[in-house]
Order: sequence, then structure tokens, then C-alpha cells
Amino acid sequence: MSEPSPIPSLAATGSAESRSRELRSALHALHRTSARFTGRTPSGLARDREAVWTVVDPWLPLAAQRLREAERSPSDQARWREIIREARRPDTAAGELPRQDMVMLVSAARCLLRALMEAERPGPGVSAITERVRHAIHDGIYPSGSLLSLRRIATDTAAPTLDRVETALRDLQGDGLVTISPSGRTRVAGSATRESRSEQIAAWLRFLIRSGVYPPGTVLPSQLVLARILVSSGPDVVGAQRLLADQQVLVARHGRRCSVRRVPAIPVDDPPVLADLVRALRARSAPGPQPTAEATLAACRQTHAWWSRRTIPPPRETADRTATLTAACADLVSRAALAHAQDQEVQAMLRHTAVTALAEHPEDGWEQTWRAACLGALVRLLLLDTTPRLPSQTLTTAPPVETGTGSGSQLGTST
Repeated sequence: MSEPSPIPSLAATGSAESRSRELRSALHALHRTSARFTGRTPSGLARDREAVWTVVDPWLPLAAQRLREAERSPSDQARWREIIREARRPDTAAGELPRQDMVMLVSAARCLLRALMEAERPGPGVSAITERVRHAIHDGIYPSGSLLSLRRIATDTAAPTLDRVETALRDLQGDGLVTISPSGRTRVAGSATRESRSEQIAAWLRFLIRSGVYPPGTVLPSQLVLARILVSSGPDVVGAQRLLADQQVLVARHGRRCSVRRVPAIPVDDPPVLADLVRALRARSAPGPQPTAEATLAACRQTHAWWSRRTIPPPRETADRTATLTAACADLVSRAALAHAQDQEVQAMLRHTAVTALAEHPEDGWEQTWRAACLGALVRLLLLDTTPRLPSQTLTTAPPVETGTGSGSQLGTST
């Protein structure tokens, strides 16, 4: 593609502000021009095309300049080449009229002018945005497997428009750092060593058993209950239980709930005393008034929404919601423990809740988000049922949780 020769004009020499004004005027002129199209003959079509190119031609030198400035971004270069090729006057043989559909030509001209207007917006360019996102991925700010929000990236990188973010992500896709689905959903490329969901669930259940939450001989909650409090699908929970059964940690019998082996293949601590767990929860909570029921329920909903959408929030937001849930745990667990001192299943569920709140926060953002959603599911059960019944009854009758993506989504149903 030969680049158009520079034309001394406001398009090439004016300030960004003046160029933006002129580009806006050019768009209005293009609209007026296209409204007057009447060509039904070859000569009329030729006049209509010439009217469009009259509007476009003065801006081709600036478009060529933007193409040169995009040399560090393959995707941005390809975008500008395509924009210029579609809008410019084609090379034709002498006496031959170019056969170019007028709707397509006007659309290409409008695209060129709007792209030039976007380029005048102050802020980092595509290559700078690409580098900032690249560093964020390498530093773990955008963890492996996480869903990337265009608006969040625009905020994090100070990008003035989402168009620049989308172009930067295409560069990162070319480098293999992100994947972009046909629907436009972008994720950080997953690590080949990332655990499967069943392995992740099995590792957490193993930790809970080792911590004494479910002592040897204890029958685990049903598959439905585990799916809800682990915010996971039933097949993933069954897969985790099979893994633990193969590792001689659980006993799995067809048609019955799994139980912890009398002598499991891992060391198991004595069951923690709930009073001690409550004191630890109070010590972990920030000083000040306890969060209200509304604030606690909002934190439960938010953590579930993050996980159901597979969105990895900023670490500070995850920490804030987890702190709210932990502070609420102390009072909720204490009251439920007194009310059901003789109910071993409720006691195990309360140990599960407290240990989840007190466990060390994982470094991986994906794991952090899932763990926060698990804590939110457990706290929500205590919050919405001030006089808990058996865990299976409480869980199976819990009303749906609104996540902001539509009503009817229940905790534990997303995979």
C-alpha cells in the first residue's frame, strides 16, 4: 500500500483540539453529502463517490501518520492499514470507474474519521496499554485464568477509550498471554499446571479434614450441600470425593454419603473447639461495630457474583469483603453453637465456616475468589437462618441469590 502524500492542512499541522473540531465538522459534512446521494447512473455514482473522497482525502495524511506511530503494535498497524485501504480512493486503470458499493464506502469514510477522532484523545497509546497489561499479568495482578474486564483495564491503565484496550488485548492474544472467545470474552491464558476443579475442591476438603473440621468416622454433608457451600457443580464435587477415596481419605459407598475413614491416610488434628474459633474470629476482626445484616448479605452476594462470572477482583476488594464476612462470622457462629450444642452436623458446619474464615489467604487470585465465595455461601446460611435446622434442610430451602446478572441464580449452582 502506497501512503498518501502529505497535504499541508489543519489535519496535519493543527493542534489536537483543533483537529478534533475539524474531524467533527468532516463527519457532519459526510452526513450531509450522503443525504444528497441521487446517483442512479454510472455518472451519478461517480459524482457521489467523488463527493465522499473529497471529504476523506484531506485526512489521509494524518491517518498515514497514525499508521507510522503504531509501529510497536501489530494489531494497531493492521487496523490502520485496513481503515485507510477501505476509505481511500482506489487505484484504477485509465477510464475505468471503481465499482465500490456506496454504503460500504460511506461506512469506511465514517470509520476513518471516527478512528482519527479517537486517536486525538489524550492518554496512553495502544503499545503503552499493552505493556501495562503485560506487566500486570506477569506480576499476578491479573491471575492466570481470570476474566478481564475492558473497563477495569481502562481504569487500571488510564486508557481513554475501550477501543485502545481492545486493540492492546489483540496484541496480547498474539503473544499468547490472553485468549479472546468469539463472543469477545477475554481471559488471561491459563497455566498448563493449573489444578482441575475437582483437584482444587479435593485439596480444600483434605485441608478441612486434616484441620479436624470433619474428624475420622464423620459423615460428610450430602453432595447437594457440598455443592452449595463449595460453590461448585455436583460433578466436580463427586470427582473430588472420588479423588479422596482413591487417596484413602474418604469412604465412598454407592447411594450413601461419603464419610471420613476411621484411619485416614493423612494426619488429622483434634476437632477445634468452637469457643476457641470464635475468640480467634473476634481477634481477626477489625475493631469497631459489627457489620450490619445488610452489609454482610451484600458481601455474600458480591463474592458469589465474582466467582459465578469468573471475575478476579482487585486484591483490596477481595480483602474488604472477606473482612466483612469474617467479622460477621464471630457473632453468627457463637449464637448457632449455643443453640445447637448437641447437633454434631451443625457443629461440623460451624467449624467449617470458622476455619474457612480463619484460613490463610491463598496468593493465587483465582483461589482467593473461590475461597471468598465459599465463605460467603456459609455466612449467608447463618445470616438468613437465625435458628438453623439441620444443614441439609437449611441449605436445600435457601432462597435464590441475586447476582446482578438476573434473578434465580443460587449459590453453588455455577461451575
